[in-house]
Amino acid sequence: METTYSWETGGKGGTSRLLVGGIHGQEGSSTIKVIEVAKDISVPEGRWALYNFPPSPYLSTLDPLYYLSLAGSKLVSIIQENKPDIFLELHCYHPDSYFKLTKGDRKDFFGVPGLVELENGVLMGSVSPLIRSVFFALNDFPFVLEIPCNPSKEALKSCQRIMEIIASSSNRREILQKLGQIYPRQVQQLDDYFKEYTENFHPAFVEIKKRAMETDLKSYQDLDKLITEVVKQEDYDLNPRQIKQLEGAFLIFKEYSSFWCCKTAQI
Repeated sequence: METTYSWETGGKGGTSRLLVGGIHGQEGSSTIKVIEVAKDISVPEGRWALYNFPPSPYLSTLDPLYYLSLAGSKLVSIIQENKPDIFLELHCYHPDSYFKLTKGDRKDFFGVPGLVELENGVLMGSVSPLIRSVFFALNDFPFVLEIPCNPSKEALKSCQRIMEIIASSSNRREILQKLGQIYPRQVQQLDDYFKEYTENFHPAFVEIKKRAMETDLKSYQDLDKLITEVVKQEDYDLNPRQIKQLEGAFLIFKEYSSFWCCKTAQI
């Protein structure tokens, strides 16, 4: 089955919506089924761009090296080109990965909170903080949908419902308001995660970028020292995994800083 796919509709103005699936491993053979559903959804305004990647070596999107790989650099290029206000990253998972993806202490082990199940095995959460902090403004809506590999009709129907909400919405607030009418408990949990991000990881990253411009960083040790000072002085609530992700995010920022990169506030 051919999994490589790209399609877009709409003009340059209005809301930019980007859906990308199959960005690592063999996931594209499952995510293409969601992409095909998305193609038939009408968008009242703005832009609707859909991509599905061919098979590639598996590297976690929580690993900075992913964004230097062929697949990762292609993903970054597509994000830079589309400058999405709403970004959906599609993944698939096998049953034995469900607990690892959703467990309550996932942040302690992987630096990110557990994904939240909406229904029919469809999980939702934020994209990797490595790109969330670098390529998106704070109030953009970059998120992940994890579907069961070889998804059922019920799972695809749930994805269709979510994507119809995305297509009819122009910003984060509208999406969460509509999702909250269907999944109130889950949306509240996701909103709590976002609040934690806005109070800790996001401002820490902004401050690190600001101080880095004023500091002669000559080595990774200098960067590590700067990050440690920022987290300690500003009393950000970040665990060791998250602090390491700040370093990864900064290195990705530096790698792509010669191109259009960030929609975050200017520093």
